[in-house]
Amino acid sequence: MGSADWTGDLEITTVTGRIVVDLPEDAGADVSAKTVTGSINTDFPLTVRGRFMSRRVNGTIGGGGRELSLQTVTGSIRLRQRSD
Repeated sequence: MGSADWTGDLEITTVTGRIVVDLPEDAGADVSAKTVTGSINTDFPLTVRGRFMSRRVNGTIGGGGRELSLQTVTGSIRLRQRSD
């Protein structure tokens, strides 16, 4: 993503396949990520809300703000920090 200034909620879902999201280093978002058989990795410090489970996490990047929902059945989820 070129920027992290989307409006409203952003939902990315897939049944088979991984999800990779590149965000600027100063991004802020409330993140919900869930996978059935994959892993979840992030380059960002993530403040976890509630319990952290190996295949499900709810948390905040930066100051939070916009909702970012990521979900896949058979794939991994990766939040990458984009450097310019």
